[in-house]
Amino acid sequence: MSNKKQKETNINKAVVDLFDEMLEMEELLRGVMNELDLGPTIFDLGLNAVGGFLAGEYITQVCMGGLSEVSLGLKNYDENLVFPTITVVTDFPIESTMASQFAGWSINKDNYHAMASGPARILAKKPKHIFEKIQIHETHDETVIVLETNQYPPESIMNYIAEKCKIKLDGLCIIITPTTSVAGSTQVSGRSVETAIHKLFDLGMDVTSIVSACGTAPIAPVSTRKSDLMLGRTNDMLIYGADVYLQVDYKNEDELTEFINQAASSSSSSYGSLFYDVVKEVKGDFYKIDPALFAPAKLTVNNLRTGKLLTAGKINIEMLKKSSLKT
Repeated sequence: MSNKKQKETNINKAVVDLFDEMLEMEELLRGVMNELDLGPTIFDLGLNAVGGFLAGEYITQVCMGGLSEVSLGLKNYDENLVFPTITVVTDFPIESTMASQFAGWSINKDNYHAMASGPARILAKKPKHIFEKIQIHETHDETVIVLETNQYPPESIMNYIAEKCKIKLDGLCIIITPTTSVAGSTQVSGRSVETAIHKLFDLGMDVTSIVSACGTAPIAPVSTRKSDLMLGRTNDMLIYGADVYLQVDYKNEDELTEFINQAASSSSSSYGSLFYDVVKEVKGDFYKIDPALFAPAKLTVNNLRTGKLLTAGKINIEMLKKSSLKT
């Protein structure tokens, strides 16, 4: 993949337009817009604002670079377990997930921490090793970044983001969404496809062979005052509840089968534990968590070359129930 020619995309321009559309819907999205004297615009959708499911749906579209169809629903997992769900569909799986949605930019400086998603990552090329592989390139004078965080970014952080994106400060559009909000919980569950593709990427598969993708995951019930609990619940919804379907064009089906067999969360040694307990066991050091756990519960792959259907993993209703009852 690394020897392929860079692909010029237009994702930032499209998402800035989507951000402007969201600002016009401020009341409907139950958000709070802050136009700072410094230049950036911050749209709060869950920190000091109420936000909601619709806000989470729009945030997911932003995170996926405007290259997906996003819808909400409701599903009975059994007669005693009902969750709202979020479904994403995209025919641009690599651009929408690896280039934009993946929360791969960890901002941790000046006593501020946030996980960053969105098309700003394309301009900043964060993390570098992904963009060396997928070879997507873009320049634009405005960008949108989604910060999963519990506080507004200080001036130093906004300057840092703008500098890394090579834009002026007044071209920076920021969405704030903590996991302790309905919008935050919704957009995390909107990462079903991204978790599958990223897992396959880490396994060494040529993910550019993925043609189309769709995925559904339950949305975690929200506790607005317990960030550690919500960190656990939102991850559990993907690990034990995400159901992903990929269409690929892959020449070596034996090799593809090996990748798929390792791509569900059940391949992890930590599978069967609540994510809250896993984090507690490693004392919050995420680098000590088995990376195989960051994967969807179930993955189905249609190889367009052969017509075969490959499946790994399953939806674990008991763990979803256990997670939702954790307090």
